[in-house]
Amino acid sequence: MANLGYIQVVRRCNQVCRFCSNPVNERELTLARGKRLIDGYRRRGYDGVILTGGEPTLYEPLAKLIAYAARRGMPCRLITNAQRTADPAYLDGLVEAGLSHLHVSVHSHRKAVQADLSGNPDSLANIVRTLARLSRRTLSVDINQTICAQNADHVHETARWLCERFPYLKHFSWTYLDPLVERVAKDPGTVPALRATKRSLLLAMRWLDRSGRTFRLEKVPLCYMGEFGHCSTETRAIVKGERRAVDFLDERVHYKESAWRYGKSAACGRCSLTSICAGLWDMGGSYDPAELVAQKTDPRPIIRRVLA
Repeated sequence: MANLGYIQVVRRCNQVCRFCSNPVNERELTLARGKRLIDGYRRRGYDGVILTGGEPTLYEPLAKLIAYAARRGMPCRLITNAQRTADPAYLDGLVEAGLSHLHVSVHSHRKAVQADLSGNPDSLANIVRTLARLSRRTLSVDINQTICAQNADHVHETARWLCERFPYLKHFSWTYLDPLVERVAKDPGTVPALRATKRSLLLAMRWLDRSGRTFRLEKVPLCYMGEFGHCSTETRAIVKGERRAVDFLDERVHYKESAWRYGKSAACGRCSLTSICAGLWDMGGSYDPAELVAQKTDPRPIIRRVLA
């Protein structure tokens, strides 16, 4: 993970995802403030910025902000649900403005599951149209997936389905669902059990690794990552001293992450990896500390792989 600044540009969305961690409000970033935030990250030595939301493609001056970041030497990434980018002219405009990297959010390759989780029956079809268009472009494209109860058993199938149709895809990012938001509180059936995710997640990582692709995982404790501890976002940040900052369009305003520490159970006190593991997000709330398992693995090979 590079040191990247996350900037929310809008909080509206054209989908209604059941586990959204940034629920809708009417706030929107002014273009002038967006430019100031980019300049601030540049002064502080960040490597680039990620524009997010809500759904950032609903932000009218998005291409202008991307172009400004490019002129300032700040590579610009975009996290999108890939609905509006299914329009070739719109997508081409963002690329021509200087967009260097796209993160496409996919919940499932199963049409019914994607539709249920996104609240949009056309969601998967638009994602496919976007990815097909991007196959003729040179910018980097990653797949983001939030692991929830509804997709936890077929994460590996989704990864393989996407790669077989779009072989240019080289990187996947997974995160466990964040239960500390209002939408999940109203729909707790979306929260996965850790043990229910382990098999599919390991199958996905092993298949991607064999195919020469890369991946990162966030909010996943090391005891659920098998031989891929070096691919933990938090572990990499702990070892390398990396940081992350997010500019929100809500009461959080500006948030900095540098400690990378969540909840630790009694098992963590007996675990050989505890010094390089962030622990369990919302431990004792939506996630059960009894699912954490002490490891006896030597942490030094993981550290060496991160630093390498």
